[in-house]
Amino acid sequence: MEKKWEEIYALISAGSNPSGYDKAQRQNLRRYASKFQQKDGELFVGTRKVVKTMDDARKIFHEFHSSPIGGHTGTHKTLNAVCSRFYWFGMTVDIKTWILECDQCQKVGKPLTAVQPLQCIQVSEVRELIGIDLTGPLPKTSSGFQYILTATDYFSKWVEAFPLKTKSASEVAQHLCSIIYRHGCPKRILSDQGREFVNELNSDLCKLLQIERSVTAAYHPQTNGLDEKTNDNIKRALRKLVNDQQNNWDLYLDPTLFSLRSKVHTTTKYSPFFSDVWKRGSISIRSACSSADFQHHSARRQKVQ
Repeated sequence: MEKKWEEIYALISAGSNPSGYDKAQRQNLRRYASKFQQKDGELFVGTRKVVKTMDDARKIFHEFHSSPIGGHTGTHKTLNAVCSRFYWFGMTVDIKTWILECDQCQKVGKPLTAVQPLQCIQVSEVRELIGIDLTGPLPKTSSGFQYILTATDYFSKWVEAFPLKTKSASEVAQHLCSIIYRHGCPKRILSDQGREFVNELNSDLCKLLQIERSVTAAYHPQTNGLDEKTNDNIKRALRKLVNDQQNNWDLYLDPTLFSLRSKVHTTTKYSPFFSDVWKRGSISIRSACSSADFQHHSARRQKVQ
């Protein structure tokens, strides 16, 4: 592998042919080398950097798959992430093989097939609809967290997730406010009928900010299928990273979110990072409420706590 790159680099940078090659071999090498470019002592295929050693290839695979921000994603997403930035001979076969050899991935196994098909909800812009859901109780962490609140944008597939100590209405409202402060108001929020979502505090928040509320029918969680799938993806990733007691999952929640946001989504064909930023300019707080009104609601939430 290394010798081959040395020959290509020498041919591109100095025009020198490797010794011992006959005419046909030199022609084949020149034809193959024509798709590479040399820059600052490195080889590139377009914008993809050539990886010259197998040790370097394994390090890159570890970063994009096995590390906390890699998230132990499957073959398609790992390949897509690595291939967008790097190139080496036989990389597709190597990555597929290394994933099959990944102990953590084999322990957790493949995701179960959904019993009910997910309902397709049509959206046309970022923040048109976000689905929120809770998962837990999980093993209690040293910080006292037992639940995860997730919020998924139906257009960009951007995921937010927060560790919770309880699933109280005030704690959920606190993190909904956090999302609004950082991203702006969604037009509509979809949730199940849990009391942590359907309550006076959250209803007042949505009324104040002119956010439409939608609630799934009882026993039909697939209505909010995207966020249900988000929960499954997060839990699967965390199971591959946590300790044997599974009580340090909160330490890996942010890296897992980074992995989900940075990998290309199979539906949109873009990463949530790209889709969310691309449409961010159209987002604003649409309601006519004043800053004082919003602060009043925040103060009320603090009293409930």
